[in-house]
Amino acid sequence: MAMPAEVAEWRRQQRTELLARREAIPAQQHRAWNEAITRHLIEGFPCLGGLAVGFCWPYRGEPDPRFAIRHWRDQGARAALPVVVAKQAPLEFRAWWPGAATEAGVFGLPMPQGTAVIRPDAIIIPPVGFDAQGYRLGYGGGYFDRTLASMTPQPLKIGVAFEISRIATIHPQPHDIALDFIVTERGIHHAGAAGLALIDDRASVHAIGARLLGERGLPAHAPAAAAGDESLMSRDELVALLNTLLEAERAGAKVIAAFLDDYEPETEAWLELRRVQRDEANNCAILMRLIEGLGALPSKATGEFLAKALAVQGRAERLSFLNRGQGWVARTLRNHLPRIPAGEARVALQEMHDSHLANIAACDVLLGPDR
Repeated sequence: MAMPAEVAEWRRQQRTELLARREAIPAQQHRAWNEAITRHLIEGFPCLGGLAVGFCWPYRGEPDPRFAIRHWRDQGARAALPVVVAKQAPLEFRAWWPGAATEAGVFGLPMPQGTAVIRPDAIIIPPVGFDAQGYRLGYGGGYFDRTLASMTPQPLKIGVAFEISRIATIHPQPHDIALDFIVTERGIHHAGAAGLALIDDRASVHAIGARLLGERGLPAHAPAAAAGDESLMSRDELVALLNTLLEAERAGAKVIAAFLDDYEPETEAWLELRRVQRDEANNCAILMRLIEGLGALPSKATGEFLAKALAVQGRAERLSFLNRGQGWVARTLRNHLPRIPAGEARVALQEMHDSHLANIAACDVLLGPDR
């Protein structure tokens, strides 16, 4: 059934306004909101580790789901990008991993070439707008409408959007399919019978996601036992962790200082990499202060990552290796944070974890779509 002309025109106008609003977000604000969304995705959906997860390459200021995808891949998930098969046909999802061959597709976005077709258990969908019932407003091509309508059982549908993309209603039509969750910088919203509801408890989000997967006959990955169930770190354990991180951050700062020579000074890429380098150096100062505050001596050693990274040849290869190191630090922090006693150290290390997510995303941008 064709959409009423007045609804189609209203949606066209809304789409134009919402895209302009999103593309006008200042870069620093966009980065902060994106970090929050990434954190909510990782903390709220451990059930996606080990599953097949479809996602979209970020476009026109959309939230960037790639670090969350990286995290789930570390947990055994298979990632997949959509491929346009024909104009009026459902999308096809093909396996993607860093380094997979791609070609420019619709909107110039990368589409995997020659990789396996995957049926996603969950899809991360970036709507142009979303409403109080969890319905999404897309770009108008109908690709996701046709794709979701063709999928039985339905995958877990997780929207990622900024709060400025929220509208009262999209005036849903019979072909519209509501999302299961919408994740914004504010938090995770579940789209239930009563509409969107913000859920603060991450355990509840995981339980709802696992239940929806189970009801649809899809697997639900069981995450490892939470580190929070273990005892808190002793003073000596915390000092050892802080010194390990200090050696790693010292190596990272020295590596990036050397990698800056690969770029023309004062260019956008050089300035971004210098910002990351200064962040690494600042982390060293923070870690030394925390160690001294515990009455211990900061390590003077530099992590072995330095020698390994400097041996890598090629600008893109060096930057990719740097991101592997930053990913190791982020995972180490994430795994240990639940056992760190509340206080200054826990706050500082949580902020350090979040800054590493931002720095990895920044380096991903420098690498471009072919990584």
